[in-house]
Amino acid sequence: MARLPSRRETEMRRSILLGLLWSMLCWRTMPLAAHEAQTYFETGVRAFTEAKYDEAVKALAQAIASYPSYAQAYYMLGNTYYQQQDYEPARQAFERAIASYPGYAEAHYMLGATLYQHKEFRTAEQAIRQALTIYPRYEEAYELLATLAERQEAMPQALEAYRQVLALNPNNLEVRLRLGIALERVDQLAEAKQAYKQIIAQQPQHVDALFRLGILAERQKQPQEAMEAYRAIVTQQPDHVEAQYRLAVLYDTQGETTQAMTAYTRVLTLQPTHADAALYLGILQAQQGEDAAAERSYKQALEVRSDLTEAQYHLALLYKKQHKLQQAVDTLKQVVERQPKYAEARYNLGVMYAGLKQYRPAVEEFEAAITVRPDFREAHYSLGVCYEFYVPDIPKALEHYRTFLALGGSDTRVQQLIEHSKRR
Repeated sequence: MARLPSRRETEMRRSILLGLLWSMLCWRTMPLAAHEAQTYFETGVRAFTEAKYDEAVKALAQAIASYPSYAQAYYMLGNTYYQQQDYEPARQAFERAIASYPGYAEAHYMLGATLYQHKEFRTAEQAIRQALTIYPRYEEAYELLATLAERQEAMPQALEAYRQVLALNPNNLEVRLRLGIALERVDQLAEAKQAYKQIIAQQPQHVDALFRLGILAERQKQPQEAMEAYRAIVTQQPDHVEAQYRLAVLYDTQGETTQAMTAYTRVLTLQPTHADAALYLGILQAQQGEDAAAERSYKQALEVRSDLTEAQYHLALLYKKQHKLQQAVDTLKQVVERQPKYAEARYNLGVMYAGLKQYRPAVEEFEAAITVRPDFREAHYSLGVCYEFYVPDIPKALEHYRTFLALGGSDTRVQQLIEHSKRR
């Protein structure tokens, strides 16, 4: 179920105080029956603030029974039902509050919030806009309007609503962050970056803004700026797993192997179930010749995600390197069963079948590889070799050799064979 903006609880406390203030202001104009209603109302509010919602419902219902036009009691009753996620009676209570007091902006707002939870987006928007008509500086209403617009993919309206919030309260950093994310969604990247930097200028250690800035810098292929943002995060929050992971990936892609391995290890210390970190650490360990460590890392990744084909693929290559060909074949067969169009896996499976002198299955895998990737030069060469020596079919061998050469391959023997075939 969708949630209201995170500032909702603060707004709710303000609503309670406004309700109590309104009730005190109206005290002298109420009939005598309202005095009893006031007592029940205050009991209900206390129960609500203590999260004793059943008691609150009972007391507020008694307030309404004593004074049927008690708008604030209906409003608080609606809030109570809302907190219990009982949205239909909440809606009815807010509608009764509005019927008793049509100018009750808070009730219109909460009716909109309740309709939003019901996914009645059009009527929710109407209720929110009515709240804004009554109280044009209603910051939370604009914020909910933006959330509603984003939910409906109405991004121009969402951006306008976020900007309205910031016009009312430039220090609302949460909304400025959400504006930045929304701007990213519509590819207004320069404006998004400006939003994040404005947050950081006000609050240099704002982790969420730094994280979004890092992601955006990655998207713009600015790795150094991204790394700077992630470093700023992990300096103050060393246990921020995603920042550590993204920093590790950037070190990796920048060829800074030692830092990358250290960062991946740190991620796994914080979160041993981070399968991708285990996979990429394993790849680096294999490149460094740390085969036993790499095998442990691949298996750690597969313990978390048994369907992680990249881990299976690299584990198979490691088995091949260790001359454990049957284990390599068995592992790669699982990969191609899950991803039949994984050309590199099919090619390597063919190589391993050939290593086991199982040439017909090898040919099948090479053929499958070039079906997926017709320009797979090495697969054409391997097919040429198989058809020339092991599954004799010289016309096919020549065909694949020619393709191999046309794709930029170079092999003196193959070139001589092609030339010789032309003279025959």
